[in-house]
Amino acid sequence: MPPRYRPARNPLFKTLIDPATFAAVGITAGIQQVRNSYWQFGQGAEGYSKRFGAAYGTTATNLVFTSVVAASVLHQDPRYFYSGKGTNKQRAWYAIKSAFRAKGDNGEWQPPYASVLGTIAAAEVSQLYYPGSRTQYTLIGRGLMFHFGGLIGLNLGEEFLLKKFTSHTQGASAASVPTLREGTPVKLIAVDGFGSQGVLGGQTVTFLLAEEVTQSGRDLARTGDVASGVVTEVTAGHSPDAAGSVALQRMMLRAGNINVPLRSNQARGAVTPVKYRELPGSGKVEITLFVAEDVPFPGTK
Repeated sequence: MPPRYRPARNPLFKTLIDPATFAAVGITAGIQQVRNSYWQFGQGAEGYSKRFGAAYGTTATNLVFTSVVAASVLHQDPRYFYSGKGTNKQRAWYAIKSAFRAKGDNGEWQPPYASVLGTIAAAEVSQLYYPGSRTQYTLIGRGLMFHFGGLIGLNLGEEFLLKKFTSHTQGASAASVPTLREGTPVKLIAVDGFGSQGVLGGQTVTFLLAEEVTQSGRDLARTGDVASGVVTEVTAGHSPDAAGSVALQRMMLRAGNINVPLRSNQARGAVTPVKYRELPGSGKVEITLFVAEDVPFPGTK
């Protein structure tokens, strides 16, 4: 039986308690305090704590709604992906751009539909605890302004200041450890005559790694390494030359003594069938999966 896949801890919870999130909320509350926004909260420590609590409530609502919609409906990953490459100017521009885009399941950048909808939903909910009367357009407009403005500041903080503390980046102590990155493509060849007629749902299938997987010039997985998983559904192509699709669960690649979980999509999202193609003259098929989470390879040289 293949090793049991243990998913990473809930990324939404990690984002809610991320120091960068608290920093962004604190800055928002500070701006409101200086401008005396929501004057009913008052001033001093009590006024600031009320503004901080309200701002965090709005942020939490936004994050929850965005994560649910992004994962289940729009298939986007709203997290910030640390760069660390290029000049400071290039890294800053990357952080700013990332506030206005999100990774899709296809690995491409897309407009941040989920975060915009999350901001609108949070603005509507905020009417319950923010004092005073405002129009719906004022709430939404202010919410979008603070969302994207705060997101730019948050991204810049994660890129330059908080990479040692945030949940989406590696600390300096782990910088020297080779890591197989989430989303890395892995090309596999199925053995034992895999095909629409040869495999049934619920059957465990074994694959061999077709190409070495390298990271920063280091070979972390070698050709011939074994992967296995459970087939839940196989659909043949409409013609001999057309690609078929297969749904897989609990896919795991054994790279040396390291277990590498795999998934069908490059970006996080709902599990979908993956396309496969038959290799001419071999009776075998080839598929491409993706690394499901960052996997460190300690001791690799």
